[in-house]
Amino acid sequence: MRADQWRLVLLQAFNTLLLAVAAGVAAVGADRTAAHYGAARSGVPAPRTGGWLEPGLFGALMALAGGLAVLVLGIMAVRRMARGERYAPLFTTLGWALLWLPLTMALTLLVPASPFTPFMATGICGAGIALSLAVLGSTKPR
Repeated sequence: MRADQWRLVLLQAFNTLLLAVAAGVAAVGADRTAAHYGAARSGVPAPRTGGWLEPGLFGALMALAGGLAVLVLGIMAVRRMARGERYAPLFTTLGWALLWLPLTMALTLLVPASPFTPFMATGICGAGIALSLAVLGSTKPR
C-alpha cells in the first residue's frame, strides 16, 4: 500500500472514531435529558450530580446538541474523504474541536465527582485534532 493510500485509510479510521465518540456523547445527552424530563413529569425532583461542574439539564442538552452537530460534521468528513477531497481532514479537525464542550459535559454527567473530566476531554479532543492535522496532506490515490 502506498503512503497516500495509507493516509486515506488512517483518516477514515479517525473519522470513524469521531463518529463513534460523537454518537456516544449524543446518547449520553439523550439519556440524561429523558431522565430529567421523566423525573419532572412524575413529580420527583431531578437527581443532583454533586460534581463541581454540575451541568444538569443544560449539560445534557449541550451534550445532545453538540453530539448531533459533530455527527453531521463527521459524516461530511467521511463522504468528502471517500471522494478524495484534499481538505476533508479539516472537517474532522473541526469536528474534534467542536466536540470538546459536549464531551466535557457528557463525561461530567457520567463521572460527576471527578475534577479530571475536562482534562480527559481535552486530551481526547487534542489527540484527535493532532492526528487529523497530521494526515492533512493526503490526496486522492492515483
